[in-house]
Amino acid sequence: MPTTQSDHHSRPLLPESRIRTFLFRLVPLLVVLLGGFQEAHADQPFSWQSVSFDGGPSFLLAGSVSGTLNGQSIPSSNLLNLENTGMMFHVRWGSYVLPHLGLRFSVGYETYAGNRGFPGLSAMPLTVGATIPLWDPRSGERKIIPYFATDLGPSFNSISTNSGNAGTASFNVDAGGGVLYRMTDRVSIYGEAVLAYTDSPISTRGLSSSASFLSSGPMWTFPVVFGVTYEFRTPGSHPSS
Repeated sequence: MPTTQSDHHSRPLLPESRIRTFLFRLVPLLVVLLGGFQEAHADQPFSWQSVSFDGGPSFLLAGSVSGTLNGQSIPSSNLLNLENTGMMFHVRWGSYVLPHLGLRFSVGYETYAGNRGFPGLSAMPLTVGATIPLWDPRSGERKIIPYFATDLGPSFNSISTNSGNAGTASFNVDAGGGVLYRMTDRVSIYGEAVLAYTDSPISTRGLSSSASFLSSGPMWTFPVVFGVTYEFRTPGSHPSS
């Protein structure tokens, strides 16, 4: 017999007993795994804090824009024709909370030089994210540590018009990876490349002047940054640090 809509609402997707059984099996497994990780490096804390700075080129991959600017139709609807390769900079705070999980908060600045009479776009993304190192970063045996990274948060964007700066806040997310090289116990250098998506970064709807009325579609960029990290351990630092 065909399944009716009321059947879907009356039957849960998973029986409650199966969910409890799954959790009862999962929790002990996680305890064993985390206990093993902590035992291997019991004399070193998870709560490593770090401050990083990086910068590098940001390649514009795709984007569109439409409307008028300062009373004139824009010369192209393709952002690749209107913006040059940009630059991306970050100040980051990070902390390792598990052997293969780090959290980070980033304040970024992204800028693109204008082309064909179109003003340059600038943006300040404020993101929270995570890094997943392939090796436990507390181990002194490995100097080179590859990792995956992802971030998300708002991006505050701005372009210049004759009637003032036009800005909008939009959603920003990125994902990619990098490689960290430990120079000392506290100082590391790294390179990172991510594919970034910004939802509709250009809008002049907030301007009082009707001479500029722009809107845009999603923008895809590819920042490649290089930076330096300083780590300090708080609290419960190892006595030798």
